[in-house]
Amino acid sequence: MTTDKDNLASFKKTGELVGKKIECNSCSTLITCFGSNLQGKVGKFGSIENLLESFVCRSCKSASKPKKAPKEKKARLKKQKQEEIKNYVIPQVKPFIPRDVFLKDAPDIIEGMTKSGICASPSYYLDHAKQCDGCTFFDNCYCALKEAA
Repeated sequence: MTTDKDNLASFKKTGELVGKKIECNSCSTLITCFGSNLQGKVGKFGSIENLLESFVCRSCKSASKPKKAPKEKKARLKKQKQEEIKNYVIPQVKPFIPRDVFLKDAPDIIEGMTKSGICASPSYYLDHAKQCDGCTFFDNCYCALKEAA
């Protein structure tokens, strides 16, 4: 173990410590200190003499500080949910019943569709020289093409 006098003499001669370690003045543990780390500590303490006389390691510094009291955890009170069961009146809905019919058997569908000017069987109309005679929807059709022919 090196003494402060040996380290002081070595630092003045070479700019480095003998064992590259500094002794803590509180607990006597050796802390590595060389290069830019040593230069920073010397700058912080003012001189190498002050560093060697008053250096205290990190663990001694933290032990000397009073410990913070742990924060008390606040118990959160859970809100009691008061659920009221309400009876809602659900209106009755008429179910939609799809009609599974052929268009030739449903004259009301053909009338509603052709009143707006849509031909119920355009392929028949075009294939038969733009004539509606013989179309399966002819009796219930109100299309303007039928009247034009």
